[in-house]
Amino acid sequence: MTSSTNGPRQSALTDEEEVTLRRVAFGESEVKAMRVRDLARLHRLQLIEDGKDGPRLTAAGRAVFEGLPKAVGLQKSGRRDDLLRHMEHLLRGPQR
Repeated sequence: MTSSTNGPRQSALTDEEEVTLRRVAFGESEVKAMRVRDLARLHRLQLIEDGKDGPRLTAAGRAVFEGLPKAVGLQKSGRRDDLLRHMEHLLRGPQR
């Protein structure tokens, strides 16, 4: 499930593996809280490697992580501002 010269494709990961990749990227989850099967597959795909403080992303893993969809608050587009405007409108309640 890897492409020949460009490394693993993002679509090759399951939803659960994407979650585990994000957890490794953020470094906030203990290894024992992550799925062993996902960690093993991410190692095989060379997306993560062992570090002194636990698993860490490889360059290929960082590239895949950067390509994953981000939460609205983390996106660099104007969507965050749109969301805040919409929330403000909802909080103001009906206008009469």
